[in-house]
Amino acid sequence: MTNCYYCTIFARGTADGVIHTAEFDLGSHAPRCAAHWRVVCDCCDSPAHFMATAFCAVGERYFCAGCARDVETVSASYFGWEYYYRYRSPWSGRWEPALDRAIFEGRHPHQAAVSAGREFPGLSTERHVDRTNTRSQAWLGAVDDTYVTRSWEHNAERWDEVFDADGDESRKYHGDAPLLSLLGDVRDARVLDLGCGNGYLSRILAGSGAEVVGVDPSEKMVALARETESREPLGVTFEVASADDLSEFADARFDIIVANHVLTAIVDLGEALAEANRVLLPGGRLVALFSHPCFSCGPRTWISPVPDSPRREETAGYVVDHYFRAGTYAMDGWEGFAPVPYIHRPLKEYWQAFRGAGFVVDDFDEPVVTERGLAELPRWRVAQLERAAQSCIFACTKVGNEVRLGRRQGGL
Repeated sequence: MTNCYYCTIFARGTADGVIHTAEFDLGSHAPRCAAHWRVVCDCCDSPAHFMATAFCAVGERYFCAGCARDVETVSASYFGWEYYYRYRSPWSGRWEPALDRAIFEGRHPHQAAVSAGREFPGLSTERHVDRTNTRSQAWLGAVDDTYVTRSWEHNAERWDEVFDADGDESRKYHGDAPLLSLLGDVRDARVLDLGCGNGYLSRILAGSGAEVVGVDPSEKMVALARETESREPLGVTFEVASADDLSEFADARFDIIVANHVLTAIVDLGEALAEANRVLLPGGRLVALFSHPCFSCGPRTWISPVPDSPRREETAGYVVDHYFRAGTYAMDGWEGFAPVPYIHRPLKEYWQAFRGAGFVVDDFDEPVVTERGLAELPRWRVAQLERAAQSCIFACTKVGNEVRLGRRQGGL
């Protein structure tokens, strides 16, 4: 007889926890009893982990996280967990707790059977979790600037939706504070925000006293940035331009260039950095933040003894592969976003590209959760974010007076 994996976990968090005998997924590292097995969604007819399933009290039907209208994570301690999921019913529109939380609250539709570890209507008849359907990265082969720009154009409105004046969660609680620290005092500095997107960082820099120009190859992104600037003017100029063609700008036009999550979307990195060098004053600074290559190569995924669980804390670690394979793959998994191309390069290629374009790397950082994040995020979220490096930052200085490889055309 084998004890249920979840009964054992929950017994640690309750005074009177009962441990049932496992009947499902036997032979795995996480065998389960009926109470904690998979439940069939009445919307898509597919089985899902009981924590990724809820019961619609109005429609009296189960639905999974994939079919829910919306998903929220709620901080609350129970059964040894620090949060639970709740899902908006596709039928009633009401919020319903995931089944583990419903069990804790005594609201499972078959509470008596669950308490006894018995099977109940709606339980999946499969006996094992399918572990053969592992994620494989979709490598795209060669892409050009047009393909990359079109992909971001398609996501422009969604991108703007998830950003406020301080950006998204990653930028607020992870990347921006160390990025701004490496930029230093920008008062009265002429700053180019390379790949500015909807312009949120341009506006932060302008608010700190910089003279800012934001450029992006996406006309939709630039239009969104200009719209915000027209409503709340800070003196920022936004232009449509690619990183590898800054011909509208004169040589030595800027004191600082910032590239925030941009370099992994640039096809010709060498030419882009050469253009950045050209438009910088000698001694000018380039600060670039992007996803950490060591943890963003593909295929990459969290691995878990419970592969269908939605909980990150149940994962045993993070697996990456093909680190030394430079190339482009489709980055997916962002809620509400269509896949976008991500150009992976080993870390050494960035160092070599900066040097080759006439920069010296004088600082480097791998951001962790910032002080603001520690103050505003729940502990469990901080713990998730600090399990692997999300990004890295290069701070570079232009050396010499020469203009390297750039387009010497008149400009702003």
